[in-house]
Amino acid sequence: MRHRTGGSKVRVPAAIGAVLLASALIASCSSSTSPSTTTAKPSSGSSSTSGTASGPAPGVTATQISVGSIASLTGSIAADFASFVPGIQAYLNTVNANGGVGGRKIVLTANLDDAGTSFNQLSHTLIQQDGVFAAFISTFFFTPGLFVQTKTPTFGYNTSGNWTPDPNLFGAGGSTQDYNYGAQSIAYLMKQLNAKSAVVMSYGPAITSSYAACHTSAQKLQAAGIKVVYTNLDESLGGDYTPAVQRMQQAGADFVFTCMQSSDNVTLARAIKQYGLNVHQLWFSGYDNALLSQYSNLMQGVYFNLNGNVPFQVATAYPGKYPGMDQYLAAMNKYSPANAYSLLALQGWESAALLVQGIRMAGNNLTQANVINQINTLTNFTAGGVSSTVDWTKLHTNTLTSFPGCSAFVKVSGTKFVPAVAKPPQTIVCFAKDVSLTNPVLATPPAGTPGT
Repeated sequence: MRHRTGGSKVRVPAAIGAVLLASALIASCSSSTSPSTTTAKPSSGSSSTSGTASGPAPGVTATQISVGSIASLTGSIAADFASFVPGIQAYLNTVNANGGVGGRKIVLTANLDDAGTSFNQLSHTLIQQDGVFAAFISTFFFTPGLFVQTKTPTFGYNTSGNWTPDPNLFGAGGSTQDYNYGAQSIAYLMKQLNAKSAVVMSYGPAITSSYAACHTSAQKLQAAGIKVVYTNLDESLGGDYTPAVQRMQQAGADFVFTCMQSSDNVTLARAIKQYGLNVHQLWFSGYDNALLSQYSNLMQGVYFNLNGNVPFQVATAYPGKYPGMDQYLAAMNKYSPANAYSLLALQGWESAALLVQGIRMAGNNLTQANVINQINTLTNFTAGGVSSTVDWTKLHTNTLTSFPGCSAFVKVSGTKFVPAVAKPPQTIVCFAKDVSLTNPVLATPPAGTPGT
């Protein structure tokens, strides 16, 4: 999925589906005349004294903090964005069931669907009409203007690359997108597999999240002297990948990594199997139980890079070692079981946890500015142990500034994903900024890294 390095999740193929279908959504929006939104007014309870001298903080009463979201809940790209919200709701439900924070429940009072309505219009609705204290965003069309102007604490799924440098914008896992360090984990996996010659496949430059991730990694590997025998960085969506497999066979490749969407990875795997190639595969998209259930025969031995997210499977593989993941799965299975094993829902959970942490730290000085300031002092945020550490004192910049960079892997074995690469019960592997790609060695994980 996304590639997290040093606390930032660089958006590779998990966001590809969103990018691929963006033009379809634009077309549907242009022909739609009625928005599909669900809104609810914030509670009309008595205003809190929390806030600035000019008045109470938006959305805050004596008993409630109102927050809102804008997400692609319906339409052609909903599958890439909608499950973010159930993750948020599950976390807030868990907090509220335990009394909330400081006697206040944190309630998602506005949940807006951007299908058929411009994002800017919904932004004004959320902030000016619904008056929320904080916002959650999960859409390809995020534009930060009004959120920055109003200094609203804003949390979300960073696919658009415009979550920096403003201090009130918190992309899940770090607001930075940096493709320069993805090659570290790839080189390490190749070393563990004793792979000597790589193939790199992605879509063309028009699909930025695919092309940039694989293109940069291929360049880094080649510059380090690692043999990249074939690259195709201009593959077609839904294409015939037989010619690419033939080239792999001719070149004697033993490792292939792809920045393509799940269905095309499956098509590639089918061709690899048909030609009888003995080649290791690394996919950045396809960590999905439904996909595995349907195509387990084609996915045997395939590796997945989960960025810095802790694999869901640690709950059964290492019982009791990852209480944060145990809590996440218990809550999701209670409140939204269909989304329990969604990395996007996990990022929603992480985002809600970050807001709640900021509110707790703000204490009696509950203003938007103080919550933002408090979050930006966190140096090892893990959302309770479900991700590698995020250093919010650094990760608002346009380039990666937090090291070591960390990743997690799983592998398909039979009908299951299993934690891979890291030494059990660890699941996260980390690398120094200047690690040698030809002989990559692991760095000590930052303090607080789950599983250490």
